[in-house]
Amino acid sequence: MKNARYAVGGTAIFAALGALLFTGMKSATMAAVPVDKVRRADNTPNSYVGQRLRLVGFVARTPLRRQPVQTAQGTVDVAHFQVEDKGQTVQVAFRDALPDAFRAGGPVQIDGRYVAPGKIEADHVLTKCPSKYEQAKPAPKKTGA
Repeated sequence: MKNARYAVGGTAIFAALGALLFTGMKSATMAAVPVDKVRRADNTPNSYVGQRLRLVGFVARTPLRRQPVQTAQGTVDVAHFQVEDKGQTVQVAFRDALPDAFRAGGPVQIDGRYVAPGKIEADHVLTKCPSKYEQAKPAPKKTGA
């Protein structure tokens, strides 16, 4: 009888660890989905509404708007902006500080929950400065005189 309890307890622990590993790997391996693909799927059976996703596109040139929201921890400024790609846009709401490289026209990756067609509540906003990743241009050769 004592061995049966150990077997049941060991199986439960193993199952819990397996579930944690599976869900952790699943969230770490979110596929990046372009804005236009997300918007094309709106109002179809393949809609992303209600799902966590990694949205990629470019910061739209529309003005960034900050809205104060009262929370249990105090007042938080929520940044509202748009991400665009191939003529499609998604509204983003983000409750944290935006990255230093955040700028209109810049590439951006948004991790969050797609709450309604064309709207995402972001957990993370990541940007990169393209100039940091471009290959350095060689210096012109000097010609001797």
